[in-house]
Amino acid sequence: MKGIFVVPKFDDATFYSHLWNERMREQIGDRMEKELLLIEDAIRAKDEEALLRDPTAMHVHYDHGSEDAIYGNDLVPVIDLDNVSLLKGRTAYNMNCLSAKTLGKAAYKEGCLAYWGSITEVSFTSDAEEKFGEALNYGLLMVVEGKTWLEALQLARDKMTEIVDELVSQGNGLAAMLLREDRDALHCWGPGIETPTEECPVSRTIVSLFGYKTLQKLRIMRMKVKQHLSMS
Repeated sequence: MKGIFVVPKFDDATFYSHLWNERMREQIGDRMEKELLLIEDAIRAKDEEALLRDPTAMHVHYDHGSEDAIYGNDLVPVIDLDNVSLLKGRTAYNMNCLSAKTLGKAAYKEGCLAYWGSITEVSFTSDAEEKFGEALNYGLLMVVEGKTWLEALQLARDKMTEIVDELVSQGNGLAAMLLREDRDALHCWGPGIETPTEECPVSRTIVSLFGYKTLQKLRIMRMKVKQHLSMS
């Protein structure tokens, strides 16, 4: 098993995500071959080069995300709807906000084997950062141990519930609340877990003929037209 690790570090949030990824890599040890794109190397061009060089390596991203992109050290997306096809034939583990909502769905439709991430923002408290790091790393550690992605998802949720209970017992209600929200937002697109479908027959046809990226662009155009008409 090999992973391409894309891990920026440029603000308070990425200070912690970089730290959690570092701890996770130490726990993995030599059980996984790693190509590291850290800090200034965590940029789109280098990520694309690494993905093209190894078409089966897992893509691991720890940083900021949005519904349709995940970002590099220069705040430019390393993966978005324009190059999401690079995730075809590989798995993707994300510790970032929101990207499982739209990008993950698009990645799966482009042939990504499993896309792990969050459908909302990922929140944490600095006073319990070790617990959040343990919780958010747990899924990948389970996959490295040989669990399926479905098993890893179930085990990660169980671990997060266990840590939530521990935080409550320690009187840290805020951290417990945020980690509970992180747990509930955890999502994985994959066979036997959840596979995206388009209920609208027109949308299904567009995806089958032109791909999910085209559908998303058409939806954005439609939204802008509606906004323009509402202001007219």
